[in-house]
Amino acid sequence: MFDVSRSFALWLRLAPAKLHERLFALSLNHLLRGQALSLRLGELDGKRFRVCADDVPIALTFEVAAGGVRCSALPADVIFRARLCDFIALAQRREDPDTLFFQRRLSVEGETETGLHLKNLLDGWEYDVPAHVRSVLPAPLSHVASGISSAARALHALSRARRPGSHRSSRPAENSRAG
Repeated sequence: MFDVSRSFALWLRLAPAKLHERLFALSLNHLLRGQALSLRLGELDGKRFRVCADDVPIALTFEVAAGGVRCSALPADVIFRARLCDFIALAQRREDPDTLFFQRRLSVEGETETGLHLKNLLDGWEYDVPAHVRSVLPAPLSHVASGISSAARALHALSRARRPGSHRSSRPAENSRAG
């Protein structure tokens, strides 16, 4: 099986930290397009946070600005520390930040209030795919993409629906006897 954290860790060790920061900021800012969370990030404008994956090791610092993030060389207001696999589990929502914190697998240093506020914003983020598509594609294309998405969801729902009388017998069919 493919181990995402091991492959990602190798890439993090080989590529320069400035590239990681830039790609992370670009990716997060792209994902934030069309999301209500980008408006709420204004509550943390000017705050800086550092993400440290000590097992890799790598530390990336960002500043919240204009509803997104940008790389920063200034000291962080809050520092999040965890193993890379734990950060990946958080991003994939396989782990809860509070659980990792109380298991001492995630630490928060610095301004506790800022860290808690950022954690709560990210933890409450319900990704709105249609809003993202509308914000990144021109109107005609976003309408087509939305239509395709709706059709795919409807087909998926139909394929999962059980229709009365369509149950297959769990017994093997009896062989017909030739007489």
